[in-house]
Amino acid sequence: MKKLQFYVVLCYAIPVLVIIFPIGLTLSYLLKICKVDIVSNRINNFLAYFWMRSFFILTGRKLVFEQGNWKSDGTKRFIISNHTNSLEVPLVVSLPYLASNKNANLSYLGSDIIQRYKIIPLMMHATIVEAVVYSEKKPNFRNFKSDVLRVLSKRSIFLYPEGERTFKEDIQPFQTGVMKIAYKFEVDLDVFVVSGMMGYSNLPQYSHLTKNRIVYFRYCGTIKAKDFSDFDSYLSAAQTLMVKNKKELESIELKLK
Repeated sequence: MKKLQFYVVLCYAIPVLVIIFPIGLTLSYLLKICKVDIVSNRINNFLAYFWMRSFFILTGRKLVFEQGNWKSDGTKRFIISNHTNSLEVPLVVSLPYLASNKNANLSYLGSDIIQRYKIIPLMMHATIVEAVVYSEKKPNFRNFKSDVLRVLSKRSIFLYPEGERTFKEDIQPFQTGVMKIAYKFEVDLDVFVVSGMMGYSNLPQYSHLTKNRIVYFRYCGTIKAKDFSDFDSYLSAAQTLMVKNKKELESIELKLK
């Protein structure tokens, strides 16, 4: 995994070491304090896209983004994606620019790691985008639910329903906590899937991904809570949709071997 560790360090060094990020984040933060949220948000979205593009250029990979009919039209929703090795974070946070909606309001949900590593901006900075942070050591579901609903009142939130990095291309079972909130309050789930990120590793089973040097990022569809009579079927539908699209992308990757 040493090769993968190198790429992860490289990826997360970009927003720390490249001068455009501290300058942009400082300006964005000042604008947010002054309640000029539209400009502040656009700066965040640009920095997120610049981060993603810089990493792909440096590593010689090609991104194939399949937007389908997805539109970031301001509707509040959860944007969910599979989580492999943390290199897919720049992809998800760059969605506003990828989808040609530079003003989209996007936040994210994460654990205590956001607090421990403030110098490493995931979505540029947790404070600016009002990220929802949950504590693994001191969980408080009531406060967590309130934070999620508060942020959803003005932003969409992206999260990884598997709940942790998997270091494999297989999609793992979804965790239920935040999904129950989505179902109860009828929050739409925009399902995305990433394929090819383990091509950054030196594991032999992913050697074809290393040779292809292509990463796929696909919109799979939207799951609406109101269309399901119970939570289990709602959760199963979201996972089935993601798994189905992942298999389709894997079949494409195998043909490119």
